[in-house]
Amino acid sequence: IFFRVVIMPLEKVAEGIPSLSSPTFNKEGVLHVCCTQSGAVYKVVDGSLQEVLNTHGQPASLCFDPNLGTLYVCDLVHQAILREEEEDQGSGQQPLLAEWVTEHEGRLLRGPAAMVFDSTGNVFFTDSGPMGDTTIANPKASVYYIACDASLLQPLALECLAHASGLALSPDGQVLYVCETMNNRILRFAQRPSGVWHMSVYFNFSGGLGPIACVCDNMGALYVARYDFR
Repeated sequence: IFFRVVIMPLEKVAEGIPSLSSPTFNKEGVLHVCCTQSGAVYKVVDGSLQEVLNTHGQPASLCFDPNLGTLYVCDLVHQAILREEEEDQGSGQQPLLAEWVTEHEGRLLRGPAAMVFDSTGNVFFTDSGPMGDTTIANPKASVYYIACDASLLQPLALECLAHASGLALSPDGQVLYVCETMNNRILRFAQRPSGVWHMSVYFNFSGGLGPIACVCDNMGALYVARYDFR
């Protein structure tokens, strides 16, 4: 079974800022979003958007470390994953961001699109650059793995994908799903044995531009957000 259709009423939790993306909850359950136009990261408080920090770039997605609560931002302009530094609680200033990952084997990243943590602190992220940088004619997007102690940056798929974007882990952490937007499909990376990942095509869509985000629930059901130009 590939899809479970759930029809639920929509609830608007905040509005007023254009180009919002990557709704993400922190450890305390507070919803955060980012604005690709202004570079701002907001938290939603009582229906309003409060700016937390600004990357002064183009944030593509947000992710919180599930254990430490640290905020990470994938930014296309900085071509890096940025990490929130510890803030002085009494300073009243926005938290600082520092570059966490910028290159692989001496080559700059194209622009990280999305990332996800597993339960032990390992990180997976896609690197595709801005829309149009990696296409069917120029499939140079990658998927990377970072060990929990940041000692190893390993490609799972190196410069061979057409705009890899959103990604999600199965509840047991043994399967990684990746949206390959420009090929209009979902890829599946299965881990067996430990540390060895095998890539295959999980599902091909028809129509529209392609999938851009996905998530797994606690039962392992996969939900996919698809995009098309308007």
